Amino acid sequence: MKKTLISTLIACSAFSAFFATAADNVDLKVTGVLVTGACTPTLDGGGSVNFGNIPVGDLSPTATNQLGSRNINLTITCDQAIPIGFTTTDNRLSSVQSLTVAKGTATNADVTTPANLFGLGQTAGGVNIGAYSIATVVGSATADGAAVDVLNNSIGADTSNRNWVKSATGSTADGGAGAVQVTSAAATGTLVPVAGKVFVYPLKVTAAIQGTNALNITTNTNLDGDTTISLVYL
Repeated sequence: MKKTLISTLIACSAFSAFFATAADNVDLKVTGVLVTGACTPTLDGGGSVNFGNIPVGDLSPTATNQLGSRNINLTITCDQAIPIGFTTTDNRLSSVQSLTVAKGTATNADVTTPANLFGLGQTAGGVNIGAYSIATVVGSATADGAAVDVLNNSIGADTSNRNWVKSATGSTADGGAGAVQVTSAAATGTLVPVAGKVFVYPLKVTAAIQGTNALNITTNTNLDGDTTISLVYL
């Protein structure tokens, strides 16, 4: 009887001590920064990159067919000097075909990493047509007319503790395929995004499609790539 009572008293004592030290509430903090500047992105020609008419008879039945590259400028215009970045998100992610896009980077290296490939849509039979890459031509990017280094990271929309690195290839990554990569610009030789009013990023779009045996198309088929470029205020 005594042993039972002692055990009960010890248990009650521990229970009381727990409530004396435990907290029954927690604070949710909502943070952010109201930035006074606003920016607008635009693409040459309304954002259309056209590879033209591609005769199926000129394509390989079995090998990957390289369609080459097209260039288009991304211009970001701000109403006051501000550091800004951008992301790319593939709206045709489910149609990405795993293949090599030859000479798709700013350094003309091949692109094979899935995160750097964007989908070109599907045939009427549901076959993925191919893939394309998007790279910033790093030696030609400018901020307010001055040459800049192109930066990127893969932390996403968080604006603190970024691991900025200078981009050698200019490759962009699809935000829907993994970690969001932010591209920005810095004064030459630095790793801090520079404030500016007009940023110009020359983009190189390079495409490749499957062999015609795999595509098995019998009617005209449109390439249907669609990527959203979104601004990230830094």
